[in-house]
This record gives sequence, structure tokens and C-alpha cells, in this order.
Amino acid sequence: MKKIIAVIIVLFLSNQISSAQVTQLTIGVDGFTCSLCAKGVEEQFKSLDFVKSVKTDLKNTLFVLSIKNSPKINISQIRDAVSDGGFSVRDITVEAEGTIRGDQNSGYILSTPNTPDIQLKDVKEELSDGDKVLLKGTVNSNSIHVTSIKKI
Repeated sequence: MKKIIAVIIVLFLSNQISSAQVTQLTIGVDGFTCSLCAKGVEEQFKSLDFVKSVKTDLKNTLFVLSIKNSPKINISQIRDAVSDGGFSVRDITVEAEGTIRGDQNSGYILSTPNTPDIQLKDVKEELSDGDKVLLKGTVNSNSIHVTSIKKI
């Protein structure tokens, strides 16, 4: 009986760990004006191994990328997919669930299974090392400017 309970706990915890990740990226792109232009960039995004699906918003020149559960995200591949099409990245926003490392004095780091650890900027809430959070923010070169964050 103890073995069965242990297996159930391990399965539950592994499911909880694998669900904590970057789930969506919204890419603002400058320079395209028609659906043909957008289609080329959309196909580039779809070819990335970590992208599950792509939604294109021509009016606002945005692409919303849903992210697969396991593969590591590579932001430089996203930027390359846009620039290879002759366009430029305006901004990248992220929705993620992960674990906080660090503290207010040393700075907060977001840890997820599908990204390298990411430094968080402009966190107004007080968090503790090990807190599970859901956040939204704008991706900079190696950090996220947090626009909203909540403990889960």
C-alpha cells in the first residue's frame, strides 16, 4: 500500500513540475502589411520545435505562439525567424508559470523547465525563495520586465 501511495505522489508531483513553464509568447513585429508577409513569418515560427501553434493578428501585427510542454525555448530563434523574413521584432511578451529563486535584496529569478533561469525586473510584490508564481511580462535580452505576478 505504501508503494502505491508513493507512486501516486511521484506522478502527481511530476505532473505539477512539468506544468510549470512558459506557456505563451506574443511577438510584436514591425514591417509587414499583408497576409502574405505574415504567412512567411508564421511558417518560420511553426518550424520551431518548441512552438505548438501560431495565431496571427494582422491588424495589430502580432503573433501569439503557444508553447509545447517539454522543449526548451530559444528567444534568439524567434528573433531570427522574424529578421529572416525581413522584419523586426517590436516586443516579446510572455506568460509563464514557474518557481521563484532568490529574494528582494539579491533579485528574483524565474525557474521553469523549458527556459534557462530568467532574471525578473520591476517585481513590486514581496516573494520568497521557492514560491510558485504565474506572471506576465516583456522579454528583454536576458530578463523579464514583470507587468503582473501572483503567487499560486
